Amino acid sequence: MTISEFLTAVRTPYIGTLARAATQLASHVEPAYRQSDGSLAVEGALGLPCRADVIPMEGAAAGQSIQVDSETRLEFEAVTFASGAGEVVLAPFVWDWTPLEVRGLSQEAVSDVFQAWFLKWFDTDDENVATAEGLFGVVHFMSELEPTDAGWRVTVDLGSSPVSAVEDFLFRILDAGASQVRVG
Repeated sequence: MTISEFLTAVRTPYIGTLARAATQLASHVEPAYRQSDGSLAVEGALGLPCRADVIPMEGAAAGQSIQVDSETRLEFEAVTFASGAGEVVLAPFVWDWTPLEVRGLSQEAVSDVFQAWFLKWFDTDDENVATAEGLFGVVHFMSELEPTDAGWRVTVDLGSSPVSAVEDFLFRILDAGASQVRVG
């Protein structure tokens, strides 16, 4: 199996769950949290924005953010793929709460890659067009950078982002010189 096939197998069930939730009621789908002046609300050391999964426009939950969680998790033995001087380790994870650990880079280098990648796939200007599932192909959230014994870790809600978003991250971080990237 290729990395793309693994990522697709993990992503597909969650996208179905998110799409069902987004289309059950009239809702704002994957809206970015914004300030009263319309600018993105950002927080944390990386100054990153965040998206809700869905916010119903009517009914008892109108105006309240609804978190859509994975209903299943694909189980598999961790696999390692060599990539240049680095390696990628894929272990079981869910699309909406994905641990990413990077080894072999400074905090500054990891921060720069994470921030640039996240903002690209967040669609800060809300320009993405809805897909056939009614979703926008965007990441939703990234936690603060945490030190580990051998590197740095974040947790990402990949939202409705495509498999190519994760592949883009892997290319960026390996090109920056990471010795290992662990997904899951």
